[in-house]
Amino acid sequence: MIAPLIPSGITLRQMQAFVQVAHHGSFTRAAADLHLTQSATSALVKELEQRLGLLLLDRTTRSVVLTRAGEEFLARAERILADVAHALADTHDLVNKRRGLVSIAASPLSSSTFLPAAIAAFLAEHPNVRVQLHDILTDAIVSEVRNGVAELGIGTFQRSLGDVDFVTLFDDRLGVVMRASVPLARKRRLTWRQIAGEPRIALSPSSAFRPLVDNILASLDVAIERPRFEVGYMGTAVALVEAGLGISVLPERAAWLLRSESVCWRPLFEPAVVHPSTLVTRAGRSLSPGAKAFVEFLSAHLMSKKPAFRTRARTQKRTRAPKSRKARTAE
Repeated sequence: MIAPLIPSGITLRQMQAFVQVAHHGSFTRAAADLHLTQSATSALVKELEQRLGLLLLDRTTRSVVLTRAGEEFLARAERILADVAHALADTHDLVNKRRGLVSIAASPLSSSTFLPAAIAAFLAEHPNVRVQLHDILTDAIVSEVRNGVAELGIGTFQRSLGDVDFVTLFDDRLGVVMRASVPLARKRRLTWRQIAGEPRIALSPSSAFRPLVDNILASLDVAIERPRFEVGYMGTAVALVEAGLGISVLPERAAWLLRSESVCWRPLFEPAVVHPSTLVTRAGRSLSPGAKAFVEFLSAHLMSKKPAFRTRARTQKRTRAPKSRKARTAE
């Protein structure tokens, strides 16, 4: 419902002057509280009366008292001034990130790896800010950002998408998830050509990684078998690898999804390929203070955690069967 308009010419300053005079019963004391002259205070009240078409105060040489109309208007004026004060206080809290809502749409992989720790650290600094996290597929992330359901989207996207702005959070190295017992896992250096003939579990064509992987394999000029499985979630791909049904080309963060020592992740070379993990926002729209604060915090948080973030993959290069710490989900 649209709020009714305040009649033209009536100001908060006029109402403040009237309320102060009513409380003090004196123009002199009210003027002192308002840091105005007595004549300026009297002029403000008179302007208010003229705009309302009502006499609010009975004035004598010795006293100032409310008329019946003044008594009724006083309660309303006090409520208006209190509402404005509360609105300004709430806005001040928003600007200073003491309250507000941050709505994030993120891929399941992001939601199950680096985001939980980042959100927890952010909320520790901003306990009255609420964070909503929607863990959904990439296509749905972009849709939520475009429609304003989420202010921030986090995942891996094709840069050809329109109506959104991109900010790279970090680069994710591509590698292969495989059983630790297969001969490929014992090689010190794995190339794309070496995995070309292996039974493959591919991500669905809607994944930003799928065209990247397909183009690299096609450039090898060797016979490439069709994927044995096509799946929408990286966690599903990892589970199929664990079951011995093939290998899967996945980004470095997928190593966090490995549940047992029977599976490992190895980086791929010739070429070594990276793809950005990206934050998307709606093009041409300003972020709320809370969302802006979270973006700044997340960037700093990821920079501070970068060495630890990479440790897992480096350990896997030296170990046949790296230990896994994360439950299975996927992007």
